[in-house]
Amino acid sequence: MFYEEVFAKLEESQVRYLVAGAIALNLHGIPRLTADLDLLVELSGPNLTAAIEALEALGYKPRLPVPARALLDPETRREWRETRNLWAFTFVHPTRPLQEVDLLLESPVSFEEADRAKKVVTAGPLRIPVLSLDHLILMKRQSPRAQDAADLEALEQLKRLLGS
Repeated sequence: MFYEEVFAKLEESQVRYLVAGAIALNLHGIPRLTADLDLLVELSGPNLTAAIEALEALGYKPRLPVPARALLDPETRREWRETRNLWAFTFVHPTRPLQEVDLLLESPVSFEEADRAKKVVTAGPLRIPVLSLDHLILMKRQSPRAQDAADLEALEQLKRLLGS
């Protein structure tokens, strides 16, 4: 499974990241189909460099016609958000087109705060850091997409069931 391959490489590379999006819903127990993997990555230079190198080592390339290392410049990321409405930088695999990894460029919660509240899911030898229910809810509230509204309803229902 491509997710496990990515998680293993990120762990091996000591990348600080959290799983977000539909895969995070799945890891919290809410079934949701998706092809892409959304990651909230700590955006400091060394950590982001390690994330880029890990994805490149697995064969992933930027979808945009720009070098992946352009992500390292905070001003470039800000410009992409403001002028292109780009909220995630997508890496695609040239021989496996349905496998995409999105690095989120902005979050309503700081990485440090999200990291402190994360849930860790164990899958075999992997320890997968996942956004907390509260932070997933916060992220889904920021999105105007109909699918995110449905995700939000499911997350809030799960939170009620868990009594948290």
